[in-house]
Amino acid sequence: MENIGLVWMSAGNSYFSESNIENLLRKASKKFPKCIVMAPDRPASHTYKSLGYPDSKARRKARLNANLLQNRARRIVEKLKNEGIKCEFDIVEWIEEVIPNQRYQTKYQEILGLFNSNEKFKKDALKTTANVLKTKFENVPEGAVNEAVHYLLKELAFVCSSLKIYNANTITYIYHKDWEIYKKFIEGKYDGVVRPKLKFMLIA
Repeated sequence: MENIGLVWMSAGNSYFSESNIENLLRKASKKFPKCIVMAPDRPASHTYKSLGYPDSKARRKARLNANLLQNRARRIVEKLKNEGIKCEFDIVEWIEEVIPNQRYQTKYQEILGLFNSNEKFKKDALKTTANVLKTKFENVPEGAVNEAVHYLLKELAFVCSSLKIYNANTITYIYHKDWEIYKKFIEGKYDGVVRPKLKFMLIA
């Protein structure tokens, strides 16, 4: 069992330029023997739907933007390998690898259940989502938040299920800015379940 890093790249987020992705992957490669690299398209479609795109166009736009990030990541991984970096990188395809996985589907139902039953978690999830959408709306519509929040729920479900999917000792979520709801979640602040095998690493 390994300690695995998870580099999550958000489709449509302008932060994820080639240079910034290289910074994340290069630093992560020095910390972990294996890193999962994720640019999820289907969860990102919820964000595009919240912005008013019909379902088919939202999925297509999410797919194109996720492909862009994956291609950047592949170029950087090849560069790092040519430099002799030993970290194993796994660039994961959401539709082909995640959606069919029963461990992920089970965990998503658990996270959805927590969202529907725990007011504190629901409030924080909606607030976190609304803060993301503030860059897109002058006044964020409630309906947009209710749609886009499924990105966050699917994100959490994948992180939780990845422990078993990859037979990992620990999964460390790597991101370029703090993620308060995730840290509260793994500390058991919502359901009393502490998750010591899930960790967080800030790489600026």
